[in-house]
Amino acid sequence: MEKHAFSGTAWEWLQVNEKKDLGRKDEFNTYTMDIPWVEHIHASDTNSLQMKTTDQDSLALWGSLIYVQEAHKKEEKHLFHFFVRENTLLTTALDFKLLPTTTQKEILAKMQSATNAIEGFMILLGEIVSAFLHKIDQYEVRLKDLLWQVKENNDTKLLNKIAENRHEILVWKNFLIPFIEVKTGVVEAFGEKYTENVHFKRTNYRFERCQNLVRAYEEEIRGLIDFEDVVSSFRGNEIMKTLTVMTVLFTPVMALGALWGMNFDSMPELRWKFGYAGALILILISTLLVYWFLKAKGWTGDMLKSKKKQKYVD
Repeated sequence: MEKHAFSGTAWEWLQVNEKKDLGRKDEFNTYTMDIPWVEHIHASDTNSLQMKTTDQDSLALWGSLIYVQEAHKKEEKHLFHFFVRENTLLTTALDFKLLPTTTQKEILAKMQSATNAIEGFMILLGEIVSAFLHKIDQYEVRLKDLLWQVKENNDTKLLNKIAENRHEILVWKNFLIPFIEVKTGVVEAFGEKYTENVHFKRTNYRFERCQNLVRAYEEEIRGLIDFEDVVSSFRGNEIMKTLTVMTVLFTPVMALGALWGMNFDSMPELRWKFGYAGALILILISTLLVYWFLKAKGWTGDMLKSKKKQKYVD
């Protein structure tokens, strides 16, 4: 168990080794005031938050937080446990190697300016969220590429990519919710006086920045999905219109072909000298009349026009 004292001996941070230290329950009771934190650690495998507010002299907040979550693998997550009093911060199962934007040494240096364990805990949460912001920056790059792919190559594979990105942003949105709950829990457990210090405000602004980014990217993804719906609907309508127009254009051919394909004994036009040529001319004229009618009504649109490849809907 690593112990770090700050502001002289005003408060300390104990980093508990889950395998070696948790068996010493009596020693932990000194810090946790007989609150069953060790039992909570063994029972918790997801986000949770509890507090004690019955006695002003023994206010406490404890729980568990998922601090690393892979967007594409549900089981790829890492959970740490915490216990906070005004003069004590206990954590366990926190691997600083999984936080790409900071180190344990840097966090300890920042905690030197904290006057109590609550401020130190907010510093720790802020550094975890900084690592999350790093992932959001990487997501932003992928989203920008996706925005331009919509213009360059609008197909089914792209729709799958949009769906994957939407799922990822939903994972990030879900990831942030417990952190917001813990921040609110700090105020509920210890009072609003702890919201005035710079460490709480800095971490709170960081939370808000994360939420704003997630909301903005969620709106972009929603816009991409709406755009894909419009393009898909337009393509579907164009296909149906083309098939309908082609069917109507060839109606004279099918009708006259069906008429002359009947096996009646009395069909005098079959013995006419110019019957075959007359049939071809009649079919051609009928088809041209149908085409003229469709064209005059404007029902062919631009499907029969020669045109260059368009950017979005071809």
